[in-house]
Amino acid sequence: MRRHPQRKRLAFASVVSTAGVTLGVAALVIVMSILAGLADFIGRSVKAVDAPIAILSANLHPLPDDSSFIHSLQSLPQVRSVSPFVEGEAVARMPSRDIEAGCLIRGVTESDFLAARLDTMLIWGSFPGVQENDLPGAVLGVYLSEDFMHSTGDTILFFPPSAFFSSGRSGVGRAVLTGSIETGLPVNDRKIVYLPLETASRMFLPGGGYTGLFIRPEEGFTQEQTVSALEEVVPDSMSVLTWQQRNPALYASLKLESMGAFAAILLITLVASFNITGTIARSVVERRRDIAVLKAMGANRQLILRVFLWEGLLVGLTGALSGILLGLAGCWLIASTNIIHLPDVYSFHDSFPMKISFLEVFTSGGVAVLISILAALVPAARASVLEPTKGLRQ
Repeated sequence: MRRHPQRKRLAFASVVSTAGVTLGVAALVIVMSILAGLADFIGRSVKAVDAPIAILSANLHPLPDDSSFIHSLQSLPQVRSVSPFVEGEAVARMPSRDIEAGCLIRGVTESDFLAARLDTMLIWGSFPGVQENDLPGAVLGVYLSEDFMHSTGDTILFFPPSAFFSSGRSGVGRAVLTGSIETGLPVNDRKIVYLPLETASRMFLPGGGYTGLFIRPEEGFTQEQTVSALEEVVPDSMSVLTWQQRNPALYASLKLESMGAFAAILLITLVASFNITGTIARSVVERRRDIAVLKAMGANRQLILRVFLWEGLLVGLTGALSGILLGLAGCWLIASTNIIHLPDVYSFHDSFPMKISFLEVFTSGGVAVLISILAALVPAARASVLEPTKGLRQ
């Protein structure tokens, strides 16, 4: 690395090559941690609203109101809670202010509302129970609530699709605005409305039944284990879907974003590999006489090849280890300070979400080391075939 035994400092080319690998690995660690934190935050927000697993009808008919079936699901060791829900789209209108907007109504019970810890996401208000004037309450997403000017106590009319195709406006729901909730995802906060289960049932399923069942796995069991257990007892007329399957576009975009970022940042390390190739090629030129002497003393090609491959490995290991340390320090700095300021879109609050996966960290380092070795392969191979007589004449 010093190019000559009498030099006390590292050669500038070696420093540049190692620094290139360091920056590439550090950038990989930071970017992958940011994306993993973002994906984890979005996943938790989606699961808080939709639950990790849902049982839906496979034939578009409502699920029957069968307490024995729900009890059988609840008795599975992999299942922590089973929450029936009724869901449907509607037009919300506040006559007192002449405001209307499209929304997604979800009817839940108070116990299920608390089990999903949705009460911790309330900005103000409480669960939409029955009010003093015998009207149920409605909790709106924070942006939808802003559209209705947070008019606490005002009556809101909900028009499901059936109300527009009947002369008596049957199915129209009436509720009082009692709260506002922030789930963390704008797509939910702009349209979600929570109503009591009975109110939503009268609007969308007057004949009885549920839109589906939300399933939350018991601690100690993975989502996949819970799905496998449910599929053994759920009839063919029902489908067991994970939150990823219910939100395929969102999940695919998160995976594509992660893969794209990894490939883009990896280019930094690939650029650094050209520096490694140039550095070792220069080292071969500077040491042609030394190589010739070694070959004249009996060194074979494999020995010369290994010498220069070890040089590439040393550059890669040094850059990878220093890059991992620099990347972890960058992750800590971003997570613990407000060095990165983002618009209040995903409700990051005090700090940017970061999630460090040590598997991805060491994978980034391993890829950098592998690239460094491959970059050293060409000049090392050229050094191994150098003719001793030509080197000794110089």
